[in-house]
Amino acid sequence: MQVKKIVSLCAVAFTAMAAGQAHAALSAAEQLIVNDAVTNGRVLFISGASATQKGFTGIINSMFTGTTIRFANTTASSKNYEAVAGKLAAGAGAWSNQNVIIIDRVLGGSVHGVNPVARASAIESLDVTSATCGSAGSGTSSAPYVCSVTPEAGYMVPDAGVSDVAPVLFKGPINTEGETAAESLTDTELAELVANPIYALAFGVPVTKNLPMINLNKAAVSAIMTGNVGTWNQVDASLPADDIVVCRRVPGSGTQAVDNLYFGNFPCSDTLANGPADRYASGAWDDATRKFTVTGGTGGLVVVENSTSGDVVNCLDKAVTGGTFAGSDRDGHAVAVDFGAGGHKAIGVLSMDSLAKSKSTGNWQFRSLDGAGTITWDNTANAPVTTGTGKFPTLANLIDGTWDLQGWISFQIPTRTTGAKADLANAFLLQAQNPAILAGITDLKNVAAAIPGGAYSGAQVLRVQYLNNNQCAPLNRNY
Repeated sequence: MQVKKIVSLCAVAFTAMAAGQAHAALSAAEQLIVNDAVTNGRVLFISGASATQKGFTGIINSMFTGTTIRFANTTASSKNYEAVAGKLAAGAGAWSNQNVIIIDRVLGGSVHGVNPVARASAIESLDVTSATCGSAGSGTSSAPYVCSVTPEAGYMVPDAGVSDVAPVLFKGPINTEGETAAESLTDTELAELVANPIYALAFGVPVTKNLPMINLNKAAVSAIMTGNVGTWNQVDASLPADDIVVCRRVPGSGTQAVDNLYFGNFPCSDTLANGPADRYASGAWDDATRKFTVTGGTGGLVVVENSTSGDVVNCLDKAVTGGTFAGSDRDGHAVAVDFGAGGHKAIGVLSMDSLAKSKSTGNWQFRSLDGAGTITWDNTANAPVTTGTGKFPTLANLIDGTWDLQGWISFQIPTRTTGAKADLANAFLLQAQNPAILAGITDLKNVAAAIPGGAYSGAQVLRVQYLNNNQCAPLNRNY
């Protein structure tokens, strides 16, 4: 009996010790903040495009008092989830001066800031509790506490969503997600969303450095993206008949939706006649092995679909250097991409918040339109540099409408999000719209501008606007 008692006491001690280790990384004060927010349901879950993630630190610094606690799914620079816990400042509604948690999911991109928000669908989230966080990290923005991701039983319904374009533009089958394309939102589902423009973001045309400096215009890029040409000599007679490689995003991506709108007028012209070329444009993609094998010399277009902007960058790099990288398919499952020995000439789809990756010495650069030029990032000057001719995606050109390849980042608050959650979501929106926050973010200050007609005016605010905020209408000078 005594032996059994000792064993039992040891088991209790071990259990207590294990529980203590689960909380070891979070201080007692941090545990109290997180537990208080969770217990009282003061949690806001935002899902969708990475647009607001770029300014997450600036937004939350303006919304919280004291030191906040930061969480993520990883300590690496690229995160699918981020979260913050702390005391909300005054002026944010019923939760002001209380402990709250804001979770921001960017996994899956823009369409996840639209469809599950409208349909109240539960999706994977970051599991922010004192028991599931702290396996690594220290709770700062540079080293957030690492949290687990919710198991299916713990999936959450987003309280708000972010997308690169307005929700109405996410129409199937090419602007919705999944290996089997999700259905478009019905009018009733769309009516559930109150969409608010946040800011305008320039999008660009990245091209590998091994393509000579030719004059590119909208018509030429449209012909490529829609599969109406397949070799570079069809774009410019001075070029060899090499395959055109397109490094695009998967269906449902907000970046791809911007590309489909600008170069194919979809869904403003509600037809797929000028829809984008996809992975089946050549034999490079194999359904059975879930692999892209880019060999060149096919005499036609080769399209590689990528689930993230980072994968588009990998695609452009490997097109030049050769080799492989791991990507994801339309459902987020792993795929392999093999560029063999490289030397391929590629064109891509990226938003200009990737400008810092466009280096004059790199494997690819953003190109101008209606001319032959590049816009690259100079680390010494900490500023963009343009060379050559044509229209460039600069801040000045974005603001006055000269550069009209742009997305209007949208923040959706569904009608079911009410009370204190709605107050917090609207406070978050107001700060996300703030041009002063845009101006303080390295990745955005040179390529994004606030939307006119809102709470802000002056510098870093567009001088153009879509009529009635309809992104199928042409841009017009606002003032």
